[in-house]
Amino acid sequence: MFGNLPGIKLCQHRAVAWHLFGMGNEVDIHSAFFHGNTLLDRGHRTDVLSLFPATFATAEMVPKATGKWLLTCQVNDHLQAGMQAFYEVKSCGSEAVSAMGGVERNYYLAANKVLWSYGPLGRDLINNVSLTEAGSASEVFFGTDGGRIGGEYLKVIYEEYTDDTFTTLKPTPESLHLGILGPVLRAEEGDTLRVTFMNKADRNFSIQPHGLHYDKHFQGTSYEDGVDKPGSHVAPGQNFTYTWQVIEGPSPSDSACIPYLYYSATDPIRDTSSGLVGPLLVCKKGTLGENGTQKGVDKEFFLLFSVMDEKLSWYIDENIEKFGSNETNVEDEDFKESNLMHAVNGRMYGNLQGLQMCAGDKVVWYTFGLGTEADIHGVYFEGNTFKKQSTTRDTLNLFPHTTATAIMQPNTPGVHEVSCRVTDHFSAGMRQQYRVDLCPRHKLELTYKGGPTKIVQYFISADEIVWDFSPNRDWEMEIHHGTLEDSPGNMFVERGGNKIGSRYKKVVYREYTDESFTVEKKRQPEQQHLGIMGPIIKAEVGEQIVITFKNNASRPYSISAHGVKASSAHIPVKPGNILELTWDVPNSSGPGVSDPNCISYAYYSNVDFIKDLYSGLLGPLVICRPGTLQRGEGPDRQRDDVEKEFALLFMVHDENQSWYLDENIKTYLGADPDTLTRDEDFQESNKMHVE
Repeated sequence: MFGNLPGIKLCQHRAVAWHLFGMGNEVDIHSAFFHGNTLLDRGHRTDVLSLFPATFATAEMVPKATGKWLLTCQVNDHLQAGMQAFYEVKSCGSEAVSAMGGVERNYYLAANKVLWSYGPLGRDLINNVSLTEAGSASEVFFGTDGGRIGGEYLKVIYEEYTDDTFTTLKPTPESLHLGILGPVLRAEEGDTLRVTFMNKADRNFSIQPHGLHYDKHFQGTSYEDGVDKPGSHVAPGQNFTYTWQVIEGPSPSDSACIPYLYYSATDPIRDTSSGLVGPLLVCKKGTLGENGTQKGVDKEFFLLFSVMDEKLSWYIDENIEKFGSNETNVEDEDFKESNLMHAVNGRMYGNLQGLQMCAGDKVVWYTFGLGTEADIHGVYFEGNTFKKQSTTRDTLNLFPHTTATAIMQPNTPGVHEVSCRVTDHFSAGMRQQYRVDLCPRHKLELTYKGGPTKIVQYFISADEIVWDFSPNRDWEMEIHHGTLEDSPGNMFVERGGNKIGSRYKKVVYREYTDESFTVEKKRQPEQQHLGIMGPIIKAEVGEQIVITFKNNASRPYSISAHGVKASSAHIPVKPGNILELTWDVPNSSGPGVSDPNCISYAYYSNVDFIKDLYSGLLGPLVICRPGTLQRGEGPDRQRDDVEKEFALLFMVHDENQSWYLDENIKTYLGADPDTLTRDEDFQESNKMHVE
């Protein structure tokens, strides 16, 4: 801890293998940042490796920059608690590297103190209600009752100027969607970046880039290694010019440009929590045009997903003084929660503007993560798929200080959502909208030329059942070598006291033989493993899936799929009603060059995404290359290229958020839901960790 790990010494220009291991618990989400040098992770250029419990990674480095460099976990809590070490690069007789031959790119950035609004439009544009609507999820963060601050905060942000006089802000076409982010810094391999930084704020700040090389003099991180680093603490009213080299650009396996973050690292946790962060693009030679933007790309968007903890901002006391009241109590749990702003580029609940594009455009989304253990983000682009490292996806994952590139050619006009699907983040406002317009310069491609190659029909219902999470406890008792009372699982599956036990009323997707919905389709032995999930829906590229959906449950539900072009996806079906939906499977839904023959998506109900999900409505969707599935009628076609296939769901079913919790309390506890004490043990007992 705190730099006490000995013996990590490297030689400049000599290859090194780094073997990293992740173990532990839920908090052991790690972003290992190698300051000063970059690596190749499975052929992709980076300077951050992500680790989870039981994750092992090997990356190769050829260190270019000599000196004593930090190796840190950039998860805020871990960084603060001492997950920091040094590695030292010595010249070992290496010859100096010749000049790189690129161009010099100049930027003029200032740190400016501003009044920032997380919801400048005043409304939740996703649900079309006021951000302060009583009882709404957004009111938790935007209301001011009880001494809460609301949705406006004093912050400090990076802004770009035209020259070193710092008198005229530089207008940029993409600035609207950047929100709180600083300007985009762009460079090609071989270039030199000269960034003149003026600190117009009221305390020391800096600029620290990922992915670049620099002398210690130009480093933005503050730590003791015996070397003076004036760029790590630029005082208020002062300026400093950083010189950074782009020695290692994207690898042959990478996209034309790879994204990194830059940020203030005088105090990296409090500085970034205060707002100082921006995007940096490093590109292959010849990628950028004369205006500095990427050739052959119609639109570029930069999205930062972060739970911004305003309690860690340098300006929390000033914000309390300005926006709080005599009721403000910094130790109050509601006050603490109200300052966790679940934002995309510093905006919440659809308030990020400027995400417009044309159908047929080549669009590149650069995404970033920042924060602490809570900042595990599953980002979903509704309505359109994208390519990520030559694979087809409509979701991607982000963690603190990691980035991901998604290349999209949208073919579904309309307004779609881009959101974090981590349920807490989703409800707390990490949701935005992007718009795809029909434009004259692009002719929208037909989904099918001459019609679908096959129509695949499914008859699926939402059925209410009693589900037993642990019908047999023999294995549990055997593995713990004792009584069931000694098992950790007893908390979840033993009924009694204020614990419901292992049996719960749920709602599930089930398949029927025809539109009469009288005979449920019996699951074959190879399908028994699906458990609570709905049937596997399969199709090939070029086919059309027709779903006849009946709601046999007691409240409205729907069926909506990832990855395909769906009709009627957002229509709630009332109890007893039937709706026919079509899911088209164009080329953009199918496997990419680096994918296997079939790729998986999910389908679920999204009338209320969170409560519907925890109530049980989820199933697998598998899309294959043409010719992969066996010929024949009906949906039960097996794959020709594998002998068996399994669909496994890893999820903590939080029964506290199920529609049926009150009913389960009445049925299995014989208690009144209105008077039952729902303490921590009760809530924990309802979190069913299932596979």
